[in-house]
Amino acid sequence: MSARARRRSGPASRPATDPTARAASPPAFFLAPDSRAERPSLAPEDETHAARVLRLGAGDALVGLDGRGGRQALRVTAVRKGHLELEAVGPAKRDPAPGEEGSPLPWFELAVAWPRRNRVEDMLGRLVQLGAAAIRPLAARQRGPEEPPDGTPARLVRVLREACKQSGRSWVPELEPTLTPEELARARPTAVVAVLDPYQGLPFDIWLRSLQPSPAGIGTRTRPIVLVVGPEGGLTEEELEAFRQHGASSAWLAPHVLRVETAAEAAMAVAAVVHGRPVRRDEPAAAT
Repeated sequence: MSARARRRSGPASRPATDPTARAASPPAFFLAPDSRAERPSLAPEDETHAARVLRLGAGDALVGLDGRGGRQALRVTAVRKGHLELEAVGPAKRDPAPGEEGSPLPWFELAVAWPRRNRVEDMLGRLVQLGAAAIRPLAARQRGPEEPPDGTPARLVRVLREACKQSGRSWVPELEPTLTPEELARARPTAVVAVLDPYQGLPFDIWLRSLQPSPAGIGTRTRPIVLVVGPEGGLTEEELEAFRQHGASSAWLAPHVLRVETAAEAAMAVAAVVHGRPVRRDEPAAAT
């Protein structure tokens, strides 16, 4: 077989015992905004990756995600000049949103004093993997030199989407607008809020266990559980008082001052252990 023919044959030509063959779980990609059930298509950047990097070929399986819980099993029928022709395999399914009945986690929002640019992307990727439903930059007075993002930068959206594909998550977390602590306290009147503080409050896991999330109560999009991670220099007394006036609790996570991203990731990890549940790969989702 010529080198050109071998390239065209792609992964499908590998024997079943080849240790370099892909794992049984098909790779996930985001669907194009105009994708339709009868004519599915991938987002351009995902299609390029699937065709040119992973070199998917006719017969290969993949999963299409819409970022809002939708999953569609797909199969490649042909590859033409880098374009994948796809067909749907079975009905589309929808995973419940965070906080909905059957979801593995309640709706947790992380309000975070923005770390330095070179640490932001890793933090976002880990918060996605751990199950954060929303992430909000916090414009605290004693924050570091990094300015919180203005709007929703495309590069950060890409980080969220890539982490979803890597972790098998079908809901892309919301990147909320930047607020000051005072604005956040006023904007979340129905939320349950914990301000992480190394010097006072309940141990964080005990505070979490005092909550009883339910699809009809707290831990939903309309009544989120908000975890506030201030800057390494701490929130000012005025900022703390704004949270206290709106019923927020203080909770400590560690006996020492943590970096912002360390505190955010550790808090979400503890929250996932206390209030999360494992989801089997074969667990059925609702058909759409």
